[in-house]
Amino acid sequence: MRWIGLLAILGSLISCGAQQSTAEPTILPTAVTTAMPQTWRLSYVQQPLTTAHLIISGIAGLRTIDVGVNGPACFSQGRLIYTTKLSSTNRLLATDVNTRQTETLVDDPAVVLSQATCHPSSDQVLYLRSPLELIDDEPAPPSIWQTTLNQRQPQSLDAAQTPALNQQWSPDGKWLIYELADRPNLVLQAATGETRELTFTGTFTWQPDSQALIIAQLTEPAAGRFGRLVRYDLATEQIQVVLESADADVYYPRLAPDGQQLAYIRRLLGVEVGDLWLLNLNNPQPPRQLTDDPRYDNFDPQWSPDSQQLLWSRLDPQQARYSIWQQSITAPTASQFADDAIWPRWLP
Repeated sequence: MRWIGLLAILGSLISCGAQQSTAEPTILPTAVTTAMPQTWRLSYVQQPLTTAHLIISGIAGLRTIDVGVNGPACFSQGRLIYTTKLSSTNRLLATDVNTRQTETLVDDPAVVLSQATCHPSSDQVLYLRSPLELIDDEPAPPSIWQTTLNQRQPQSLDAAQTPALNQQWSPDGKWLIYELADRPNLVLQAATGETRELTFTGTFTWQPDSQALIIAQLTEPAAGRFGRLVRYDLATEQIQVVLESADADVYYPRLAPDGQQLAYIRRLLGVEVGDLWLLNLNNPQPPRQLTDDPRYDNFDPQWSPDSQQLLWSRLDPQQARYSIWQQSITAPTASQFADDAIWPRWLP
C-alpha cells in the first residue's frame, strides 16, 4: 500500500540519535546564498537524516527553531506548527516565530506523529498518528487526528479512527480531502462533517477558489494504465482531463496561487527519477520541462505567493542526500537554495 511506502520514507528521515538541544539557535553552514525576495519567509528542514533542524529563512537571515523534526511545518496565527521524533518523545509543537516560545500541543510516546496540517483561518491543527506496533509484520495503518492551538484534547478525525493520511484543507477552509489507507479512494469532508468518497486516488492540489481539485491518477486497466491529471469539480462531481501521459507517471500536481500554472512531476516509465514540469492552463503550448538531470529525483514543488517562483525538494539516490532547489518561471535554469535540506514551505 502507498501509506506503507510513506511511513518507510518518514522512518528514513528520522534521526536515530537526535537529542533536544539547550544551546542558543545557530545558523547552519550549509545554506546557499539566494536571490529570494526578502519580504517572504521560508521554513525547511536542514540535515534531515541526522539532527533534522527546522530552519526559518527570511529578512533576518537564518534561524534554527528546533531539532528532530520529521516533516514539513505549517503556519497558523503567528506560530510554526511541526512534529518531532526524538529518542524518547514524539510531539506536535507550536513555536511563536517572534517570541520563539514553544508550546507542546501533543505528547504521545506510543506513536509517531507527522504531517502537521494547519487550517487556513482557524486554530485547528490536523496531524497523522501512526502506531509503533506491527500488524502481520507490517506497520499499523495511520489515522488523522485533530487538536487546536489552545491545546484542546486531541481526538480522532472520526470516531472509527479510519486509516487515512495526506490530509489537505481547501484554501477557504470549508473542505478537507484525504487519502484512505485501506483502499484506493479519496475522501472529501465538508465543514459540516458530511463526507463524499471518490472511487480513485492519487496526489492532489486545490484550485485557489476551492471549487475544484487537480488529481494525479492512473486510468483503468482497460485503457492501458497510463498516467494523467484530471480536474474534479466539487459542485458537479464531474471529471475533466487536464493532461494525459502515455509514457510516464505524473504526480505531485501543484497549482499556483493565480490558478493558471500547474507544476507537476513526470517520471518516464522504467526510470527511477522524476523531473519537474510546468503547464500553463490558459496557454495551448506544450508543457515545459524545468529539470533534466538524471542524477536527481525531484518532488514536492511549492509555489511562491506571487506565482512567480518554485521551490522543491530533490534527492540524489546515489549519495542518499536531499537538497532544495528554486527557479523563477521566467528563468532558463534552476539553482540550489539549500544543500542537505528538504520540505521547503513559504510562510506569510
